[in-house]
Order: sequence, then structure tokens, then C-alpha cells
Amino acid sequence: MRPPSVALFVSFSCTFIPFVASVFADEAYRIDYHHVLLGTPQRDTTFFHRPSTSSKASLLYTLSEKLVLGAVNPKDGAVVWRQWLKQDQKEDYDKGYLKALDGEDIVVSAVGNTVNAWDAADGKLVWAWPGEGAVNGLEVLAVEGMKGDVIVATEAAGKNIVTRLGASSGKVVWATTIASGDTPVAVSASSTNIYFLSLHTPPLLGLNPRYTTLDVVSGKQIAQASLNADGVTTSKDSFLYIGTNAAAPILVWTDPAFKQLRINVIGGKHINSVNIMNKEKEGIESIAVHAPRASTAQPHFLVHYQTTVSHWAEVYHVDIASGSAKKAYDLPKIGGLGTFSASTIDAKVYFTRNTESEVSLTSSASHGILSRWPSQTKSNAAVADIREIAHAVSEVVSKDGSSFSVRSALTLRNGNWVLVRNSDPVWIRPESLAGVVAAAWAEIPVEEDLAKELAVESHNNILSAYIHRVKRHVRDLKDFPAWIQNIPSRIIGSFTGDSSGIQDATLRRDSFGFRKVLIVATEKGRVMAIDAGAQGAIFWGIDVADIPLGTKWNVTSIGVENDQATILVDGERPIILETMTGKIVPYELTDSSEAGRSLFPVPACSRSSRCFVTIQADGTPDAVPAGVIGKSTTVVTRRPSGNVVGWTYSGGLEPSFAWEFSPQPGEQIQSLLTRPRHDPVASIGRALGDRNVLYKYLSQNLILVTAVSVAASTVSIYLLDSITGQILYTTSHSGVDTSKPIPATFSENWFVYSLFSDPTLPVSAAANTTSSPKANQLIITELYESSLVNDRGPLASATNSSSLTLLPLPHALSAAYVIPAGISHLTTTSTLQGITPRAILATVPSLSALISIPLPFLSPRRPVGRDPTPAEQEEGLFRYLPQLDFNPQWTVSHKREVIGVQGVVSCPTKMESTSAVVAWGQVDFFGTRVSPIGAFDTLGRGFSRLQLVGTVVALGVGTAVLGPMVKRKQINGMWTT
Repeated sequence: MRPPSVALFVSFSCTFIPFVASVFADEAYRIDYHHVLLGTPQRDTTFFHRPSTSSKASLLYTLSEKLVLGAVNPKDGAVVWRQWLKQDQKEDYDKGYLKALDGEDIVVSAVGNTVNAWDAADGKLVWAWPGEGAVNGLEVLAVEGMKGDVIVATEAAGKNIVTRLGASSGKVVWATTIASGDTPVAVSASSTNIYFLSLHTPPLLGLNPRYTTLDVVSGKQIAQASLNADGVTTSKDSFLYIGTNAAAPILVWTDPAFKQLRINVIGGKHINSVNIMNKEKEGIESIAVHAPRASTAQPHFLVHYQTTVSHWAEVYHVDIASGSAKKAYDLPKIGGLGTFSASTIDAKVYFTRNTESEVSLTSSASHGILSRWPSQTKSNAAVADIREIAHAVSEVVSKDGSSFSVRSALTLRNGNWVLVRNSDPVWIRPESLAGVVAAAWAEIPVEEDLAKELAVESHNNILSAYIHRVKRHVRDLKDFPAWIQNIPSRIIGSFTGDSSGIQDATLRRDSFGFRKVLIVATEKGRVMAIDAGAQGAIFWGIDVADIPLGTKWNVTSIGVENDQATILVDGERPIILETMTGKIVPYELTDSSEAGRSLFPVPACSRSSRCFVTIQADGTPDAVPAGVIGKSTTVVTRRPSGNVVGWTYSGGLEPSFAWEFSPQPGEQIQSLLTRPRHDPVASIGRALGDRNVLYKYLSQNLILVTAVSVAASTVSIYLLDSITGQILYTTSHSGVDTSKPIPATFSENWFVYSLFSDPTLPVSAAANTTSSPKANQLIITELYESSLVNDRGPLASATNSSSLTLLPLPHALSAAYVIPAGISHLTTTSTLQGITPRAILATVPSLSALISIPLPFLSPRRPVGRDPTPAEQEEGLFRYLPQLDFNPQWTVSHKREVIGVQGVVSCPTKMESTSAVVAWGQVDFFGTRVSPIGAFDTLGRGFSRLQLVGTVVALGVGTAVLGPMVKRKQINGMWTT
């Protein structure tokens, strides 16, 4: 612990520093990095489309699995525009719909019960239509006179409603209620009619598809017919393909055993049954149907079969007059994974095939290969392997009808998105980063290769050591050309302060500690390493878990120790990886550990193997072998009921019950929070303006508990001592919207939390506050040993104390502020020594921003109802105002739009002024450096090194020139006197 005199000096000196966390213009986009993500593209909502009739180039549109609608420039993979359609919606909706009509300048989306039309070029909202129920089908008409009109199928109050909306305004043209009681599936359209597809249950039979035909002009019901599917169509997912907006839209499905393919031209009753040819009896994994989406295209389609070891395809032609489909030709079977995509040029249809070995182009009219390109496999540092293709969309260009060029947007199985032109990879978008569930910082290991090499040479004879040294120098020469190439950039950068042109492919530590590694785990079972010193580049990524579709990887935390990352998964065996390579480290669990139950690692374990403690389903920790856990160690767990329980390993291997905490009746514990593992305290007291001291209440054994009561709309905050279970502090808030996030952060002797509540409502009226006006609040509480200055409290005179006894209660000071927008996550900056005043890092979803709030602005010691005294002004306090506006200078993400953030982690650098910060979550990934009181220990880019060198040189020249003159004058003066 620091002496009081040093602590007073540090605290007092910081009061004269302005608390501004702004990002300077010359630092923006240089010290920060942003992965502008969309999420993994979906098969049915991804396509190439020209944003206007006058545009010759197409954009790539997608509605991703994260329900982010966006347009991507195919040239470089940059996002032209995007809209997050799920941002303000709490419900979990289906995958959504996205439609566009060739030649029209709008794209239409539907998520939940809302249909939106967007300008295809810039993403501006053209119109919005709120439906009465969930959207179950979407179509854009290509009929002359009503081109671009939107057909929407919704379900509300057990009724199916088909609505036609005007293309330019979104106003209802007509709406037809179909009182069938069927399960809605989709809506489709031809040049004359609209078809509503549903599933109904005839007597003694399973679900079968049924068409309801509507007149496209008036919406009147024309006919209704059912198909006999033998009960294999049990849901919407049973259909392989539902045709839309084609000359002959088709409906395709198969049986669960993949024995027979059934094809129906929508509107007709004839079903084409085709036996699936699988002579080798390979297990078919999936069947996909690819057809053109242009209404003027030939009625041709392709059926793609994928097995565990190979794939092939069949091309069919539809006879519109007879309503039948006939197989035209087969595409040969090829080993491995592959994918197909359909494209059109005028009325002609082309199919692109992407495999591990080649890219080929075929016309739908004939089986002849029009063009073929060998694949150029580029793993991109293991970030993406284009052999693992999930699905693709393609665009075909022909100059003279005989030569072709194809560009394909490939969605990989790991979630990334790659565009290849013919067969050359052009760009990759790391969409697998969307959906990060846990992250942790890791330090780059110190280079020890040279020391090891010298040790080898010292233990060999002279000849062997000389040969070894020569070989080492020859190996070092491989970096010599790059070193020579970077000399001009280094020289220029040393004067201008710009090191952006210096390329260093080697992952090594820098002098300032800014270059670190972030280990992240995604919801799809993928683990990646991010280089914070290379603009967030991914330098390795591996799939470590096979996560079923529709589920998420339940990672509880990531811990990093000794260049290894331990990933804890709820109910599964922990995974240990090397932080620099991603290599999985094998290990044996301790005797008490069992896979399939909750485990947590023991830091600083004295055994050579990994040490974990198993937690039973009832929250009881298991006994541990000797050497796994230290004596007098307390473990805190949760009961299935949510109660917090403390267990003590005091000398023995069996845990003993210590205490149990349960909140008030009707409350449920929402979160537990402790101080960060790295939370240094530079000063044990707060220096006041009159030179007195308030001593901080400091303890590493504190737990902050947040409990909510949904019925009473209350939130309670409890501060517990983890050793004894003693409640040290508690407070309650009424009229709280418990459905909104209640984030909190805890550091040093203070904690901050945010909620959505009525700031003027008394606690006694909590039961009747649902209709009261509410506001977002940010609340801070500081803890001190005593309310008196220069007083250490009841333990001041004690020569020693024990954490096993009840502690004196802290003196708490609190303040609440009304903030302009809700906060979804809170954390704090972290510096190496804890000398720099901390700042609160908050994510604001409505602003799509990450802000840094200086802690002094939240001080509960700000004077209320009066101006500060000179002593308080000297301390840095100013008058309390209940409203706290977000200063634009606090926005560390500046102009960047960061969406979907669910977590923020910070770590110290070697510079005491600066923290490294990363925000991650459902969609975006953003990293930067934050200096709460400015970078006082580094030179900014505005510092002119060239001017400094010029000044020194000018002084040297001046000294050299004037020196002899002064000496001559002195000598002459001696002679004259």
C-alpha cells in the first residue's frame, strides 16, 4: 500500500487535468478499427441486383441471419449501406424476407409484422407498412401496370390475410381474408394470378399443401385446390423450393428418406414424381433447388444433391402448357463438397458450379461446359477455406455470347463470405465474427528464440557452434529484403509520426504495449485470434465445436494464463488453446472433474496438470485432490433457485458450507459482479480541496448482486462480502422496467449501474407505477471507510484484522443522473498502475455508439443546490445537475456506427494514460484505445519531429557560425581595454 503522502500527491495532481475522452481527427481511423459486419448471409435472401435501371453495375444484397439488411460493393467487399431490422425488437423472429425486382430501384424486406421498402442505392427508407400479424410470405409483382407492387401474406387472430401494397407509397390496394384455418406457408405470383400456399389437414390424412388462387387486380378468390403429399409436408421447412415471380413458379418437396422428388407447377394439380438416383447408396445430406428469380427467364431449374462424399445435379425444364417438369440432363458426380447457383442473361439461364477443384459454367439448355476455371485456393491465414462452401450466388457476364465471366459470392460453412471472380478470390468478409459470445485479452509472448539458439551454441563444440551460427544467420536473411524495403518508411515515419506504411508481418510486442491479442469465441463454435495492433486482423481461426442449426454455443467465459486460453462451456469439457497458434492443448481433468457438469479453473494451481473444480447441479462444489486449491479459499456458487452460496476449503479437501444469500421474496438474482482481476489502486484515499482525506473502502472480496422483481417492477442492489456473506450495502429502485437491460460495473471503491425508471417515484408506490413516465438513469455509489475526513473508521486503531469476522459497514455516497438514452453494457477503463482516473465505458444502442464517461462527472460529492466552494473547485467538483447529457467528445467510436454490441473488455497498456478497448456482440466488432485524461505520456501525431530536428540543426549551425565571431570579439575587447 502506498504511503499517504504519495497517494495525496497523485490524487491532488489529477484534479488539474481536463477530463476529456475525445478522439482527435488525426487519430480517428488509425488507432481504432471496425469490422462492419452483416452476419452470415442466408441462402434465400442473398442476390445480385442493379440498384437502378441506369446502373450498369450490380450490388450484392443480403438479409443475414442476424437480420441485418445490407448492400455490398462486389468490387472490394465494402458495405454500401445497411439496416439492422431487429434492433428495436425483443421477439425472436423467423429468418425474414427480402425481395427485389429487376429494373426497380427499391428492395423490400419483411421481418416480424413490418414490411419496409428501401432505396436500393443508398438504403433510405421509402415506406413502411406495419401489419396486423406476422408476415408469412412476401412477393414483388412483375405484372405490367402494377409492376413493383408488393404482395404480403400475414396471419392475425387465426386468419390468413393477403394484402397488395402500392409500389411507390406502400398504401393498401386491396386485402383479402382467407378463412381456411390453414397453416400459412408462402405467397407466390405468376403473370396472371396470386397463389397463397398453406398446409391443411384433411380427414384421416396428414398435412397437405393447398393453393388459394387470387385475382391479381382485385384480390378476389378465384379457386382453391389441394395436393396429395402423402403427409410428408409437415411444415414450411418440408419444402425444398417455393417458386416466386416466374413464368411457371414451382413447388418442390421430398420424403424424409430422400427416395423421391416431387415437383408441382404452382396453380396446377399435377405432381411429377421423380425417383432419386443414388446408385452408390451414399447418404444424402441435403437437396437444394436453384431457379432463376427473373419473371422473363426460361422455366428451367436445377436440383443439387449433396452426400457425405460427393455431389451431383439434375436440370429440369418446365412445360407451361401441360404443367409438367421433365429432366433435361445430368451434371456428373464429383467428390467432395460443391454448390450451384442460377443466373440469367435476358431470358437465358446459366448454372455456376463451385467445387474444391474448379469453377464451371453451364447453360440450362445444354449440358456442355461453357467455361471452366481451376480453383485458386487461398486459406487467408486459416480465416477462411473456400473448400467449405455452404451456398452461393453468382452473376454471369458475356461480351460476345461465346466468352463468359462469372463472379460468385460464396458463403462458407464457418460463416465467412468470399467473392471469387472466375476462380480468383477477390475479397473476404469475416462474417463469422458476428455473434461473439465471449472474449479475453492475451499478451504476445516475449521472444525467446535467440536465447534458446545461443544456449544451444554454448553447449556444443566450437565447430558445431560455428556451423549452427552460420545456419542461423542464413535463416535470418529471409527477413532482410523486407527490412531494407521498410527503411524509407521508417525514416519518413520517424519524422512525420506516421507508421502506417511500415509493414511488420511478424507478431511481436511493441514498445508501448498497444499490440495485443484478443481471443474470441462465437456462437457457432468458432474460436479466433484478433491482432489489435494490425487493425483487428484475424490471424488464426478454428472450429472447435459442432453447433446444431438454430442453437448457440453456451460459452460462459474465457480465461488466459501462460499463453493458453481456457474456454469454459456450460455443461461441457473445457477447451484449452494456445493463444498464438490456436492449437488445442490436450490435458487430463483432475479426479473430481467430470465433463458435462459446470467447471471453473483454479488460478495458480500447484499441480502440473490443469486444475478444475466441479460444481454439482445444486451448486455444491466437489472435493478436490491435494494441491488443487489453497487453504482458506472461498468459492461462491449459485443454487438452481438463484441464491448465492459461499463454500470454504479450510485446510481440507472437502468444501464446507459458509453462508447463503437469498434476495427479498419475489426477487430473482439477475447478475453477480466482482472487481476486475486487474484493478490496481494508486491511492487509498481521496484528497479533498482543503488537504483533508476521505479514505476509500477497499476490499477484493466484494460481490455486487442485482436482483429484480418483475411483478413489483423493482430492482435491488446488494453489496456482499464473499468471505462471510455479510450484506454491506443495499438499495432499491421502484417503477423499473425490468425487461430492459440493467448493466453494472464495479471497480476500486465505487460501482455504477443503469436502469429505466421513474426518477421521482417514491419507493412505497412501487406497486402502482406501470403507467408513470419513465427515464433512463445512471447511478453511482462510492464507498468510504468513514463519513469523517482523516478517519479510518472502527479499524483505524486495530493492529491487525481478519476477513473472517464481520466487517464495519462502509459510508456510502450515491448520486443519480437522467441520461438521454439507454445503456446496454457498462465497464471501466484499466491502466497498468491505476494512477490515471478511470472512465466509464458505455454502449448506447440507440446511438450505435461506444462512449467514455469521465468518472468525475458522476461524482456523488458534487454540491447540490449551490455553487462549489473554492476548495471544491480545486478538487475538480462542480454543481450537481440531475441531467447528464452525452458530450459528443465522449464518443470514442466517433462517426462509426457500431451495432449489436453485447460486451466490452478493456486491458492496460504499457502507457499509463491509455487502455486498449474492444466492443463485440451480435453484429459488429470494434477496437480502439482510450485515454481518459489524454495521452500525457506519448507524443501525438501533431508533434512535429521534423521541426524539432530542424530547430536543433539550426541551433547547431548558428552556434558554429556565431562561435568564432563571439570569440574574436572577446579577444578584440581584451586588446582595446
